[in-house]
Formats: sequence, structure tokens, C-alpha cells
Amino acid sequence: MSAAVQFYVTSLAILFGINLIAIWGLDLQYGVTGIYNFAYIAFQAAGAYADAVLATHHAGSYYAGETYILGLSLPFPIPLMGAAVVGGLLAVPVLYIAVRRLRGDYQAMAMLVLSLVATAFVEAQLGFLNGPTGISFIPKPLSTVIFSSSPLGYQWTYLLFIAVVTLAIFWFVWAIVTSPFGRVLRAVRDSETAAAALGRDAHRARAVIFVVGGAIAGLSGGLLVQYVSAWAPGSWLYPETFLFLTAIVVGGTGNLAGNALGTLLIPIGVVEGTRFLPQIGYPGLIDSLDWVVIGLVLLAFLWFRPKGLIPERRTSWVRFVPARRRTLGEVLLGRPAPPLAEIGPPGHGALMPPPVLVPGRQP
Repeated sequence: MSAAVQFYVTSLAILFGINLIAIWGLDLQYGVTGIYNFAYIAFQAAGAYADAVLATHHAGSYYAGETYILGLSLPFPIPLMGAAVVGGLLAVPVLYIAVRRLRGDYQAMAMLVLSLVATAFVEAQLGFLNGPTGISFIPKPLSTVIFSSSPLGYQWTYLLFIAVVTLAIFWFVWAIVTSPFGRVLRAVRDSETAAAALGRDAHRARAVIFVVGGAIAGLSGGLLVQYVSAWAPGSWLYPETFLFLTAIVVGGTGNLAGNALGTLLIPIGVVEGTRFLPQIGYPGLIDSLDWVVIGLVLLAFLWFRPKGLIPERRTSWVRFVPARRRTLGEVLLGRPAPPLAEIGPPGHGALMPPPVLVPGRQP
């Protein structure tokens, strides 16, 4: 395999891992909990900017005329940790503005407006994050590792690092969705009123997962900006969120394996894969057609296969009640329903629920 082919393959693998981390964070919010976060790309951008200003030198150290805050030149992995923290902290005010008070379509519209406002604000404030030009000259981490003496060696080193982080995030998200708390999240998604009636705090569950998803988005943004070494408002326009949502819908919501399949097909197959096609028509035509294809794919799956290629397996949570449907109480309480009692004259064998005794009345 030539050096050029290795470089392209490792680049696609690195972007696959970074996008998969981001999509897992969004699926925790949208697919598992039912939060319509159409501003998800803003949380990834916040993590990218946080990593950039923590890792770079002061703006006055460069001759490119960039102006931005901080510029602390902190060593790796502190900027990456800061990216995750900033993503989680940004989720707190958004939580009280849009998530706690709004539901459904209203929540989606509020999130979309928030994404537009965030982009316009960063572009207008030239001294904050260098306006529409963005931040460049971001140092690459792990550049002093012995295996990265060449550009190709650095590619393989960073790919190994992304693989380790991706496995760690997979374990973290899997531990959430397979835990009793994960069952509460699904109950809140399916019926918040029923979950609250059974004693589950739906607002608390939404708040926790919204902050966790924001932190994962910030982490993915930090990983991405460390790889590309530059970040600008043009990198995080609101359609990028719909790119992640399309991957979730295509692969399957609430499904880690489905998320991986959707990431491979949409962000990598459609967006990154078409970059290697020969140029046809006017410059930028293929990039424009990418979004047309993504929109058509999203509509097609929402209409014909809304559960995705790998549907969520809801029956996998019931271990002690085989061969019958689980109830919401079983999901929340983590145990089967009370046993059935035999009612009626001997020999009839009719299985009925035990009678409910009401004070002051005879059964």
C-alpha cells in the first residue's frame, strides 16, 4: 500500500472515530431520551474553540493578525479535557432555556435558532474568536511521540489515539444505555407523564443526559480541531447537525451498532467519500449535491424505514419475563410484574390477576 493510500485510509478512519463519538452523544439525547437538540453542532464547536484557545499561544505571538481570547499554550491533554468541560457547561444554560420548558417542535425550533444565533455571534465578535476567519496554527498533539517522526507516522499514531478514545466512549455510553438509568431514559422518551407517575424524575433524567451529551460533543470537537489544526464558523453551520441526525436515523436510533453503521454510510460514505470523486460541472457542485442526497436519504428513511437499518431491540431488557410483552412498570422497576393467581373453581385453571382489596369493601 502506497504512502498516499495509507494517508487517505487513516484520514477516513480518524474522521470516522471522531464523528462516531459525536453521533453517540447526540443519540443519547435524541434517540434514547427524546431531546430534539438541533443545536448539537454548537456544542461541538464550543469544544473545538475551547481546545484551540487553550492549546495555542497568545494571539500576539503570530504574524497572521489573529485576535482571540486566552491563548494559554497548555500541554496535551489539558486542552482536550477543557473541550469536554466547556461542552458540558454550555449545556447548563441551554438546559434551562429550551429543554426544561419546551417539548417537541417548540424545542427543535428553539435549538435551531440557538445554533444560528451562536454562529452569528462568533462571526460578529472579531476579538472573541477571530470572527469569520477563525483560529489557525493550532498545535497538533502527540507530535513528539517517537512513532510520529513523519506525517504518515503521525497519522497512524493519532489514529491509535482516536481508537482508544472511541472505545472508552463506547464503554461509557453502553454503560448508560444498559443500566437502570438507561431504562428510565427510554421511559421518559416514550411517555414522560407515565414515567413521572411511577416516581421517576423526568426533568432530572433529561438534565443529566443533556449535559453528558454536551460534554461528549465538546470532546469530539476538541479531537477534530486537534487533527485539522484550524477552526472557523464555516466548519459548524447548522446543517452539520442534520448530518449527524441523518446518520442516526439511517443506522437506527437508540442503537450503538446502528450509530456506527450510519456514521460509516453518511458522514464517511456520502460526505468524505465523494471528495475523492473527479470534479464534474462547476466547482462546488459535488459538495452541493452531497446535501441534496443527505436530505433525500433522511426523508426516505423517515417515510419508509423510520426505525433505521438496525432497529432498537426493546425486548432485550426483560430477562425474567420471557414470551410476553414487558410493561412500563417492569422497565422502570427492573423486575417482573406480580405473579398471576389461579381464580375460579378447581379444574378450570383460569389465570387471572389477584383481586385488589379496597378498604370497606368485600372482594
